[in-house]
Amino acid sequence: MLRASLLLVFALTAFGCGKEIGDECLSDSECGPSRTCDKTSTGGYCTVSPCSADTCPDGAVCVTFATTDTYCMASCEESDDCRDGYECSRDGTDTPYCRQLP
Repeated sequence: MLRASLLLVFALTAFGCGKEIGDECLSDSECGPSRTCDKTSTGGYCTVSPCSADTCPDGAVCVTFATTDTYCMASCEESDDCRDGYECSRDGTDTPYCRQLP
């Protein structure tokens, strides 16, 4: 019984849902299926790109940047909702999102 429990814990850890949009990452595989790691962002940023309105996972919003590239970004209500080095911004969207501090 103990062995089965340990195997279940290992499986959930190894094959879990992956990280959430906006989490730190070093590689795409850390972010989960259909997600990428934007390594140009400080600490990496799990995202989906390209995206369109209403295609991002819960807790994320699709943002179009000046380059016309679109990325799912973690949504927020205030900067305290974002991880260190990021701020809550409305730049270019109706829904605020966590973006890297300038």
